[in-house]
Amino acid sequence: MSLILDDVVQLLVTGLIPFLRISAMLLAAPLVSLNVVSVRIRAALALVLTIFIYPSLTIPIIDPVSGEGLILITRELLTGLLFAVVLQIVNAALVVAGQTISMSMGLGMAQTIDPNMGRVPVIASFLVVMSTLIFLSIGGHLILIELIMMSFEVMPIGGSISLSGTLANFIEWSSMVFLGAVLIALPIILTMMLINLCLGIVTRAAPALNIFAVGFPAMVLAGMLLLMVFLVNVNLRIEWLWIEAFTMAQDIWVTS
Repeated sequence: MSLILDDVVQLLVTGLIPFLRISAMLLAAPLVSLNVVSVRIRAALALVLTIFIYPSLTIPIIDPVSGEGLILITRELLTGLLFAVVLQIVNAALVVAGQTISMSMGLGMAQTIDPNMGRVPVIASFLVVMSTLIFLSIGGHLILIELIMMSFEVMPIGGSISLSGTLANFIEWSSMVFLGAVLIALPIILTMMLINLCLGIVTRAAPALNIFAVGFPAMVLAGMLLLMVFLVNVNLRIEWLWIEAFTMAQDIWVTS
């Protein structure tokens, strides 16, 4: 009886380690980190994934309350969080792009309350919703599960890792927040700049014209039309950002 009890305790202890990594991933990963997804659903999904992947893992048997065990648990939690943050860079880039586009259109003060990101401009909220739909359309939810499984091959439990190399890769990838925003917003911003220039020339040529009464509605209308014109291009760039994020989630780890 005691032998069976020892086996059960060992199974629970060793199963806790991959469960913590998967739980940390699902805590901040796209789609499943939304507030509409309850903690119970995330915990159940993490448990199911752990049960499926546990037989293929080689997990060191250590005391979870020892110093070595606490270090391993902390490392697995940070590994899962870093994996999820790499993917969230895409949404951060879209928020920056939406803020920039909104400011160029004169809609910087038009904001919505997003339950996950707080107060964001309406254009940013629109881009994030569109990004979620693109994420689902390319099978991102399935790719996410596949990446969770592959993370134990790329970064085994208890394996050695180069912290400086991994952090250097993450810092380099985090620049995609601004690069991705520029790629998405640049065509619209440049066109709005030309429209502003034209309005300035009109104001100079006809000082009696109330440019504020004419210019603001014209800027909003032009911005909406440009967003519709460049919508296909924006969708392609968002899809490219997701593909790059999936690739970086695998390549960010540097083992030593």
